[in-house]
Order: sequence, then C-alpha cells, then structure tokens
Amino acid sequence: MLRLPAAVAIAAVWASLLAAACDSHPKQGSGSAAAGSAGGAGGSTGAAAGSAGSPGSAGSAAAVGSASAATAPKPKTTAEQVQQGAPAGTKVAPAELTVPGIELFALTEGKTGPDDDAVPVKLVGVAGGVGGKLLDGHDLVRAVIDAKPDPRTLARVALWATGDDSEVLDAAKGREQAKARPPAIAKGALVFWVWTHDVPRMVEKARLDLTTGALEIAPPKLPRAALVSNAMTTLGSTSVSRHAAAIKLLAGACTDPRARQALLGTLGNHPRVKTRVAAASEARWCGAAAVGALVTAMEQDKSAQVRAEAAGALGRIGDARARPALAKAARGDDANLAWTANNALKKLK
Repeated sequence: MLRLPAAVAIAAVWASLLAAACDSHPKQGSGSAAAGSAGGAGGSTGAAAGSAGSPGSAGSAAAVGSASAATAPKPKTTAEQVQQGAPAGTKVAPAELTVPGIELFALTEGKTGPDDDAVPVKLVGVAGGVGGKLLDGHDLVRAVIDAKPDPRTLARVALWATGDDSEVLDAAKGREQAKARPPAIAKGALVFWVWTHDVPRMVEKARLDLTTGALEIAPPKLPRAALVSNAMTTLGSTSVSRHAAAIKLLAGACTDPRARQALLGTLGNHPRVKTRVAAASEARWCGAAAVGALVTAMEQDKSAQVRAEAAGALGRIGDARARPALAKAARGDDANLAWTANNALKKLK
C-alpha cells in the first residue's frame, strides 16, 4: 500500500511548475494545479497562506517553470511529463492505483531544509495520456470523482491528495475499529473509515462530498480532555501528516487553557516550520488570547513563512494591540512580511 508520509500544504514552486508544464501542451488542455490542498488537514492550508498573494511570491517560480517547459524535450511517457514539471531531484513513481482515464503518480522530494523535515510525498495525476492535463489537490479529487472508480480507490485518492497518510479500512480489525465499514456511496457522498497513524492511533469517519469534492474527517467521539491530550501527543511525534489536524483540534478547543497553551506553545517552539505555520494560521481562533504569541512569532521566528502567517493571523483577529508591531513590520526589509503586515493593519479595529 502506498504510504504518503505528510503534507501540510502544496509547495508554490511545484504549483507554478505544474501549470507551466501543462501550458506546454495547449492542444490537449491546459493544466490545473491547486495552490494549496485541503488539508488536511490542514492543510494544509497554512504553509502557503501567508505569502500566496504577495508580490513576487510565485512570479519567479513561474518564470523558471516556463523556461523549463520551453527547453525540455517532448515527454514520451506520462511519467516523463510529470518529471519535467516537478522540481529538480523529485522522484516520480506509479501510485499503484487504477482510475479510468487518469494515471496517478507519487512524487517524493528528498531534500531537507535547514530546520525542517523532508519535502513530503505528493499524489498527482495525468488525464488523457502523454501531453494531457496535470492534476493535483482538489482538481485531482474532482477528476477522479468524475472517473467513477471503485469506492475504495476513490477514498484513497481523496485522503492522500490532502497529504493524509491514514489507512482506509475495509472492515473492523479489533475492538478499536468496531465501527468501521467498507467505503460506500450514499446520498451524494462517499463515506469511509480510516485508521490514522497518529500517536496514539485512532479510527476516524470521513465523508467526501461527490458534488463539491470537499473531504471532511470527524475525530472520534471522546471527552475533550482526551482529544486535547491526543493532539498534544501527536504534535510531539513523527506523525507529521497529522500535525495540521491536531492543531485544528487544539484551536477548536482554545477556550480550554490546556489546549490554548499547547497551541501557542507549538507556535513558539515546535522544531518543524510547517507545523509552526499551521499553528500561526489556526491561532486566530483563540482571538485576543493569541495576540502576544503571534506578535512574538512575527518578530522573532526564523522562518519568513511563519512570520508572514503570524502577521496575517493578527489581521484576521483585528485586535488593535497588534498595531505597533504590524506597523514596524510593514516598514521592514522583508517584502513579503511588509506586504502582509500592511494588509493586516487595514483590518484592525
């Protein structure tokens, strides 16, 4: 079984290169690439949010992609087509999933940053053979829904397209999985059960809306104290694909002092950049209680991505106490942070 270790968000560079690669085959349809997957958890979500609309954030990557597409020879296989659109050093392998009209590939980038883990695996597809449309994220899920594969394959694609490496269950295996049933379609949705790779492992119920392509995963029904404890354990583990889900849970329970302390502590101290980005994004749900931690992250975090995400979160909270720090950031040398801080200032009360 294909195991996708993690993704909080889709890298902007890959999205730009993907679009550029598609543009090199105009007769067979332009490519579509999501700038961020649903994530999961979360995902995904926070890693690109801080800089998605900022000047210069994607233009240079698109230029690189266009140059690459212009000079690369025509691919002979869909695997070569995906390889040409991927960042240098990316490994491309068949995903071992069968979907009518779409070939699926797992992309693995082994490079590491100075303070982050390896770039995660991505699930992408090519529709229509060599030169066809390149798909990832939500676009991939929608295309696979239209292709009408068997329910289990659809469940695996929907889950892994968000970067969640949980196991799709076909039946219960032991007492902990007693509620599990095979993936099934009913009332316009695919319902399936997953066995997470969290620490501790849990059974969760997933629902894929077949009209919108939106995936919702419900945590198990446990007392809030137990859910908070599980989320804290997950954030301290190597189950990085589940960090975003753990952060969302803590943010949703932010009125609980223990959950709030864990979330803001993650923002300030977690060693993984993408996890701090996700924490900065979700900290807005804590409202005024998160202002101090977000200001500190904006001013002191070593990651430009975290700093920008913290500034954006301060704008969404709208607390006037953040004005001096945002005004200072708006005058700084970090162009992306300055742009985000300036926008945040306009939202303050």
